[in-house]
Amino acid sequence: MRRTISTVVAGVVATGLIAVLAQTSGGGMAGIQPIFDKECVKCHGPKEKKAKLDLSAGESYKALVNAPSKEVPTMVRVKPGDPDQSYLWLKLEHRSSEGVGMPKGFFSSKKLSRNELDAIKAWIASGANP
Repeated sequence: MRRTISTVVAGVVATGLIAVLAQTSGGGMAGIQPIFDKECVKCHGPKEKKAKLDLSAGESYKALVNAPSKEVPTMVRVKPGDPDQSYLWLKLEHRSSEGVGMPKGFFSSKKLSRNELDAIKAWIASGANP
């Protein structure tokens, strides 16, 4: 009984956290675009589109949401409502079976901050709204 209550409470807290993060991420691309601008556009922008991916403002949404991954064509880059089936999320969490984790650092891959990762996950989980 105690374990069931703990599980329910944890689920409610996690759901609430995702909702709060989605709201603080601007409810859409406006909340996460600054992360892409800071960490991704140098390699995935209008000048250099590695993996044919442009994450610059005005381009990132259509390049990500329901767009097939180039490395794993059976997956989409962002599947609205499902971070674990979104190739972008797997790359950012360094859990992809293909390629390397993102973003790439000078010598190796680095991870985004926990706050940045949480904001992107919340955006995907809440439906990946524009």
